[in-house]
Amino acid sequence: MPGKPATKSHQPINVDSPATRTRSKTTDNEATQDDDAMPISPTVETGSKRKEDEVSAEDEEDPLGENEPAAKKAKVGDDGHAQPKKSEDEDEEEADVKPKSGASRGRRASKAGGARGKASTTAKKEEDEKAKKEEASEDAEMHDEEAKPAAGDEDLMQEVNGVLERGHIYFFYRPKIDVGPEDEVHDLDDVSKFHILLLPRESEASSKKQRFRLFTIGKKRLPDRAKGGREVFWASMQKFGDDFTEFKAAEAMGPRDYETKTKGKRHNEPARVAGRGQYALFSPKPDTPSQRATHLLYYLTHPSPDEIGEVQEELSIYASGSFLVQIKNPKASNPPQAGLRHDKKADYGEEVVEEKFGGDAEAGTGRRFIAPNPASMLDFEGTEMLLIPEKHDVEEIMTDEKTEQAIEKEATEEAHHLSPKDVLKELRLNEKTFPVTALEGDWL
Repeated sequence: MPGKPATKSHQPINVDSPATRTRSKTTDNEATQDDDAMPISPTVETGSKRKEDEVSAEDEEDPLGENEPAAKKAKVGDDGHAQPKKSEDEDEEEADVKPKSGASRGRRASKAGGARGKASTTAKKEEDEKAKKEEASEDAEMHDEEAKPAAGDEDLMQEVNGVLERGHIYFFYRPKIDVGPEDEVHDLDDVSKFHILLLPRESEASSKKQRFRLFTIGKKRLPDRAKGGREVFWASMQKFGDDFTEFKAAEAMGPRDYETKTKGKRHNEPARVAGRGQYALFSPKPDTPSQRATHLLYYLTHPSPDEIGEVQEELSIYASGSFLVQIKNPKASNPPQAGLRHDKKADYGEEVVEEKFGGDAEAGTGRRFIAPNPASMLDFEGTEMLLIPEKHDVEEIMTDEKTEQAIEKEATEEAHHLSPKDVLKELRLNEKTFPVTALEGDWL
């Protein structure tokens, strides 16, 4: 795959057909001020524990059957003629009116009382048995609830071999505070924050919502693949959710004006989109569990490989790239000047930490870092991770040749068919507030 192409003049790509195409925390390897942090608007969060709806149903008892009454002989009246047969309703009404002999009343009362007693005893036994079954069922459910992880944890336990997910990846930076429209960003020294936005491709075509993940990279750029594993950068989950429209990208990435006690009014320019491409999270089948690895691979679509400019070079955004991704055990301590405070770290829950990390790293029973597999391991506020650049080309790392070729092909097609303005439309950003200059390779 191509490395860094030389800087060229930048022309917008013509549009043939617009394309439609994701927990709020930041970290930095270097000390940063709170007023440099990127504002994030409220969104629908997905928690680290999700409960299943419990559905219970009671079996309906079948009604008891009754014996048919015996056939009655025709009665003869005083005139010697047979009387017409009465209906059952007329017999019942007549029985209620006619007085009965004492013996008859006694026998019938005895039979009725015995029948009622028997029915009452049978009904009571059935109620007792039903109550015992319900109690046993509730005990079993309580036991299962305690013994098994919540629905979300069960998903986290399922590891996948191959492609974990695919989608679109965006790179953008925010200038430092008080760098105004007239003050052009000249280099990395004028950059305050660097972010990666992932919009996973939905597995169900009927889904109308777009998931998203927003990461912050500590060193304000990507680790340089030319330096291999010598550059290892910290990153953290800043925001994620199930509906990108709730993220309100224009507001989150837009300009900020606010007052401070020491420096008065401050201004922060909107973020600049510096790159867009196709990505995949890939985890090859390991020989042993300890060799499990997850790679973040991408092919850049904007700018196209022959239009990569100074912005991309300084941010180490290549035409294609791959990184080993490792997430940190929240119970492991951080190196000096790195990572989040303890109260800001991801809360996976004791069972997930025990199952996935092997326990408390500080107690010597767990691992400090693991590969995020499945991809939902990234969906926790305060997830801390390492990005380790790989020198090998994408096609050498992604052994799923068919998928790798599909990703590269789609990236090439989008590079020709989408203009920089179309990329802004994907993110629901307007060109007036978010110029495409950086996406074309020039600092802004």
